[in-house]
Amino acid sequence: MGRRLVRLAHSFFYAFIDFVYPPLCLVCYCRLEDDERFVCERCWTSFPLVEQPLLLADQLDVLHNRKKYFDHSLVIFHYSETIQNLIHLMKYKSLPGIATLFGRAIGHLVQERKIFYDLDMIIPVPLHSLRYRERGFNQATLIAREIGRLTQIPVKDKVLKRIRYTRQQAKFNKEERAENVRNAFRVTDASIVKEKNVALVDDVLTTGSTMNECAKVLRQCGARQITTITIVRI
Repeated sequence: MGRRLVRLAHSFFYAFIDFVYPPLCLVCYCRLEDDERFVCERCWTSFPLVEQPLLLADQLDVLHNRKKYFDHSLVIFHYSETIQNLIHLMKYKSLPGIATLFGRAIGHLVQERKIFYDLDMIIPVPLHSLRYRERGFNQATLIAREIGRLTQIPVKDKVLKRIRYTRQQAKFNKEERAENVRNAFRVTDASIVKEKNVALVDDVLTTGSTMNECAKVLRQCGARQITTITIVRI
């Protein structure tokens, strides 16, 4: 009874807040409809979709003169300052619900274009435990779960572990980014990924260093095929 009253009080509180301070679109600042969250439908549908969302790793302009341990890269949107701002708000302004929106869009893309038919699992790029406590959530996990919910592909968020605290990649150049994440990950149980087709999920693909380091340890544990999935490539 007590918990029910608390939930009811919360519902009234947030309804009151929405009435006094109606939620606004984070892009155009217009009032959102009841079924809209964070971004209005008009702004969301204006984001330019990538014409060829799935590319071979060798087609990417990243990791020059370095071995690529992943096979393909999937993205949904072209990079823009608007998308970048939403990702920033998601990660650094405690708006994890934005990750669900992005994951839903990617999940629908996978469904509509029938991109994956033999994918065994989805693995989010992990945060270090200290970074997780700072942020309170892992945006890669939230994106992955929404993709998995729509596609019915299992999400394995305990397979990869970040074993070394690393500074934010944005602070480094290409060479420093590779060194920053070197030996930062390990697979908790190699039998889970052996001979499996795996998707690695994160928010952005910039130099590819983080994804490649994750893919490397998965490959060493016998993963057959590895595809990276991100919102954008920068």
